[in-house]
Amino acid sequence: MVDPRRLPVDPANPFCQIWKVVCREPGLCVDEQIAHVLGRLRPQTDRIAELMKQYNSANDEDEPYLEARLEVVRYFNDAEQQDEVGQPQERDKHNLFGWALDREAIAFLAATGAFLDVDEYDMTPSPPSA
Repeated sequence: MVDPRRLPVDPANPFCQIWKVVCREPGLCVDEQIAHVLGRLRPQTDRIAELMKQYNSANDEDEPYLEARLEVVRYFNDAEQQDEVGQPQERDKHNLFGWALDREAIAFLAATGAFLDVDEYDMTPSPPSA
């Protein structure tokens, strides 16, 4: 196994490896999407935790380290979800706002040393200027 901390470092082009697991099922709340993703990762909890421990055990603060992250990115575009008076359409009874992490998700993050990063973007078009 190659120790990623021992790879040649080029400050202009730092080494980065990302594994991405996504849930693109529409109409789910964030906590439901997280449950789908973690359902796929949970069988590998011990292996992920061991990798994090193995490569982050160095006491040298200048050494690169591994980072585990659960990243949530949401885009909102109310213009597609609202009628002419600016209220949610009747068919949109399921409110996708608000979410929470259950104990299993928190336990997974703690066991793997991962952190949670949430980005939300409002894509609502600006009103035309007069």
